[in-house]
Amino acid sequence: MSDAERSLAALEQAIADYPRQLAETTERVDAAASATVTGQDEGGLVTVTASGAGHILAVRVSPRALRDLDARTVAARVAAAANAALARAEQSLAEAAGHAPADLDEERKMRAFEQRMDATMDRLDRLDRSLDRLLDQ
Repeated sequence: MSDAERSLAALEQAIADYPRQLAETTERVDAAASATVTGQDEGGLVTVTASGAGHILAVRVSPRALRDLDARTVAARVAAAANAALARAEQSLAEAAGHAPADLDEERKMRAFEQRMDATMDRLDRLDRSLDRLLDQ
């Protein structure tokens, strides 16, 4: 069998396998899209549940967060948790489709960095307000 014949046979086999592979991939993607994923803020005070398709299903804010944090900080924590959940959903879909974008890991690292920076800025903001209150006394 010549190289051309082997290549043609491989192509014919790939074409014959395509419907099965497509059905399997579709099934995996559908399962990933209907699954639920969660994400939390850095402190674990906010949890967001999302569908694998990227729809926010639920947001849980701990009583401690509501008691100890101002509205802006709680909002930042909710955003961080939502971003974490959506990143997991994106990763799950990419894996189900049989590939992960090369930049997905880089995006995840950037989101983690941004979440840490947001949390640090929130802490600095609280510290600044505490110092202002102390100086005003």
